[in-house]
Amino acid sequence: MSAIYKEHILPQLNIASLEPAEVKALIQALEALNATDYDAYHTLKNNTDLEHVTAIFTENVAQRIYFYPKLYANEEQGLAFVTSWLPLLEKGFYPDKKSTNKLVEFLQFSLSYLNSEAVSKNVKTQVFHVLKHIVLSKSEASLPIARFLVHYIFDIRDVLNSDFLIQQCLQHTLLNETYSVVHSDKTISTFSFKIDNHFIEHFFENDWLKFISKFHYILPVGRVYMPGAYDLMLPWFSEELALFYKDHLEQTFELHKALKERLIFGEVKSLELLNLKTTENNYPVIVGLESKVWDAGDVLLFNNRDKNIPILQLDGSYMRFIHWLTADSGSHFYTEAFKDYGIHILSENSAEALPLQCIPFWFNTCHPKTGIANQTETYNTVFSKLLIEDCKDVLPTMRFQHKDFQATGAFLLQNVFQTQDNFKGWLDDFKKAGLKNPLNQFLVRTFFDAREGLAELYTTEQQEILQKYLLALAYSSRDTNNAIRTQHLPFIVKTLATLSVEPGNFTRVNEISALKNIDACVEDLCNAFARGHYINENRPLNLSIIQAWFNYLGDFYYSSGQEAVWISDVLNTQGVRTATYFNAMEEDVSFFLDRAINRIITFHRKCELKQDDNLMLGTIATQIEIYLTDFLGTLEKDKLNANTAKYLHEYSKGDEAGFSNLTELLVAIEGFNGMHFKQEPISEHSTTLEPMPSINIEMEVVEINQKYVDAVLHNLENYRTSGNCDTALLQPLDEKIEEFKTWLADDKTGIESKFTQVLYMTLLDTNLAPGTTSETYGNLCRSIFVHLVKDTKMAPSYAMGLQAMANSGAYSEHLKTALLEVVHQLKA
Repeated sequence: MSAIYKEHILPQLNIASLEPAEVKALIQALEALNATDYDAYHTLKNNTDLEHVTAIFTENVAQRIYFYPKLYANEEQGLAFVTSWLPLLEKGFYPDKKSTNKLVEFLQFSLSYLNSEAVSKNVKTQVFHVLKHIVLSKSEASLPIARFLVHYIFDIRDVLNSDFLIQQCLQHTLLNETYSVVHSDKTISTFSFKIDNHFIEHFFENDWLKFISKFHYILPVGRVYMPGAYDLMLPWFSEELALFYKDHLEQTFELHKALKERLIFGEVKSLELLNLKTTENNYPVIVGLESKVWDAGDVLLFNNRDKNIPILQLDGSYMRFIHWLTADSGSHFYTEAFKDYGIHILSENSAEALPLQCIPFWFNTCHPKTGIANQTETYNTVFSKLLIEDCKDVLPTMRFQHKDFQATGAFLLQNVFQTQDNFKGWLDDFKKAGLKNPLNQFLVRTFFDAREGLAELYTTEQQEILQKYLLALAYSSRDTNNAIRTQHLPFIVKTLATLSVEPGNFTRVNEISALKNIDACVEDLCNAFARGHYINENRPLNLSIIQAWFNYLGDFYYSSGQEAVWISDVLNTQGVRTATYFNAMEEDVSFFLDRAINRIITFHRKCELKQDDNLMLGTIATQIEIYLTDFLGTLEKDKLNANTAKYLHEYSKGDEAGFSNLTELLVAIEGFNGMHFKQEPISEHSTTLEPMPSINIEMEVVEINQKYVDAVLHNLENYRTSGNCDTALLQPLDEKIEEFKTWLADDKTGIESKFTQVLYMTLLDTNLAPGTTSETYGNLCRSIFVHLVKDTKMAPSYAMGLQAMANSGAYSEHLKTALLEVVHQLKA
């Protein structure tokens, strides 16, 4: 028994005027206090027959045990009185309302004393055990004590005592279970400590705003790194609290301020409150961020959001974040908020969570002309990971207008970049940065995705600008790593192939085809693209294409089939088509065919001579034989001139040809030979010219005669092997061109045709082009050729052939210009 009851209460205990049920309850209370030795106990026990009475602990009885106001006059004595209640409370005897109110008055008055060092830890513990028993009781005492604790916890005017109560409640797990309310009809309801309408009614006069105001004030208060009010109230957070914030945006803003103070100054996590959600899975505190202009603290809050929040509820906040990044000329980049939280907001996500507006933000911030170096490096690293590396071969799926949006090249070009008015200037800025710049990598993907619609988006001139941009990026890929190069070069080639789908511009075709030399990853694409232009059976055949075939035959041969690989298809499949094309021509095409066949046979001879050392050359020889068989077998017999027929015949009979088993080819060759030499069979003889007698070039050429013409012809045919480009020999012929034309008119041997054809071949010799050491010799050849061919029936055919060759892309700009000048002179 406590000394308080022994000395101050039991001696003066009033036991008069009690009902039997009250007497029995008082007896039980005295037994709980271990006061059975006192006269009052014996009097109650002996003088009343209580055997069949049910004990009722009434308000009257409670006051005889608990209501002794004088004891509270001394704080130490008052605390001793309170702690002595514990045995009674453990047996279920609780104070009445009047006694409880007196207790509350005492606690309010003596709270500072209770918090002082004058009170032992043991006494403090006993006091809060008493309070916990009362709060948990189903009695009239529960709510007043709970109100006292809640009131003082929220009263930050007395922050020391408030914190003291908070620490004691946390230590003794007080206020985290239930409390009871006794109604006017004496019925009792028990409630959990949850922030709901009941809680607001019982503790804050049914005023939500009153609670919210106090709640926000107390959140940032407390000792750093110590549990505080937030930890005490954590079990109180409820869906009803979340719903309140959902319906009261201004209060949500106030909560943001309180949470920022906790996080920034107190460094205390508040994720549970920040991520409150309603029964409908709405996160009002996070959603509220989308309705305000952000500061650094809002970045901090958003960074701490629940990662399971539906993306639909984050769209607006991401937009606010982008606005924050762009505000004040991007200066927020240099803040601790960006360093610690902003970069994390971007990098922790996938592209699917981010707004489409990140793309223009990225391009504006990291523009190669205006971007700031450290910002560019950071944002390029982040966005290249999100929008390029993580998206493999497609443009990213992002958020747009509150929906998942698959970005398309056409949409970005029309609605995001919007550069049609200054397309060249826009691309030029990026072109200089090369493919190593992530913005260019993204643009390459954008144009690739939009490739089928680029013709509708851009004019012909703009498409040309785009092609040059893509070609420049392709070559700049040599300065990138292998991963970037192999990932983006195919996009570039495929886009260029789409832009260059129309026929005719073989210069561009060759430029695109040449990209295969950058990396093997595009070799098949480039070869297929070139084949599609040079061998396209859906398009009419023309002379320039055929001449390109025979020009590229040299590349095919000298690379052992590694370059111009599509020539293999030409040889295997295009013989009949070529012959059909020439059969339909009304013009005399014998000179073209003579040159073509000479070139084909030249490479066949080379293959036959070297195939033992290079098996691929044997394959090429076989393919050439296929082509000749199909071509000559279909070509009409009057299309070849006698010299060509004779040349084929003699080659086919030689040991080097290897045509002996090709019956169909031999029959075709003999058919051409027989047409020109029906009366007199051609005997086999060497076609090698004997050395022609030289002419004394120091002597003045008085007249054009056979000896001089033979010497000039010999020089034209053999300058390549002899290395003698004899301009002194050729000059008199150019000066006496009219005399030479008269001489040719009287010639009956057919030397004019031979002379013209050999001059034609000099025009195509790159060693005689303008700018070379033999330029003068080449100029003389072109001049004589024009004088001989102009105004003849062959002039249109020669002009057409030379124009096709000039535009084939096989020659330098200097030689191309020279050839086109010859064409112009022939047509003039």
